[in-house]
Amino acid sequence: MECWKSDFHRGIHALSRHDPAGALGHFSRSLRDCPVARSGDLSRLLYYLGMALQRLGFPNSAIRSWLASQRAQKRRNTRALIERFANEYGMARQRSGELDDWQAFYSIQVMRYLRGFGKHALTSAAERCMLADIIREAWVSLQSCGSLDGKSAAEKSRIFQSTRIDFPLFYYSQVHDAVIPVNFRTGERVCAESKCFCGSGLSFLACCGRTPGEDEFSGGII
Repeated sequence: MECWKSDFHRGIHALSRHDPAGALGHFSRSLRDCPVARSGDLSRLLYYLGMALQRLGFPNSAIRSWLASQRAQKRRNTRALIERFANEYGMARQRSGELDDWQAFYSIQVMRYLRGFGKHALTSAAERCMLADIIREAWVSLQSCGSLDGKSAAEKSRIFQSTRIDFPLFYYSQVHDAVIPVNFRTGERVCAESKCFCGSGLSFLACCGRTPGEDEFSGGII
């Protein structure tokens, strides 16, 4: 049996024995060695990798894995997991819509902060607390002006992207916002509400244009 298949089966066994950490190692090795042409097997691998990440407490990383699985090959069970655990921003679903909005706003601002300093991760608890306090203050101000009332997730996302916060020692001239997404097959600009051009069947905002969650960027993987 090919090594990647052996690792895949060991990962399934580890999941069944309630050992998601062990399963994660097996699935990661299997994913590394699985032939790219085997889209169906890659889709299954990414599906179970997401399950291991979810059980380990990395819900946003799990969603990213399930979205990659869905791009490799559409599956109803993968789509069901995405719809169950992800919100309209493509992030881990929170207890309320307001918390979903806060999570998206917070992540967008932290990513802008990291890009401004050329960093890939937050380096200390003090830095994390400082950012949370500053971003929370801006969030309260944004809520109080009523600009989010009655808006869709796509509209709110645009407001979050346009909101600028003066972080300490932060120079916005160093920041380069994301490239405007374009569907090169049609030559059209992709809107947040558009169906994602990857073929997942989800909206662009919830798929390739999703906002990474804290468990993704805090480990330096964006």
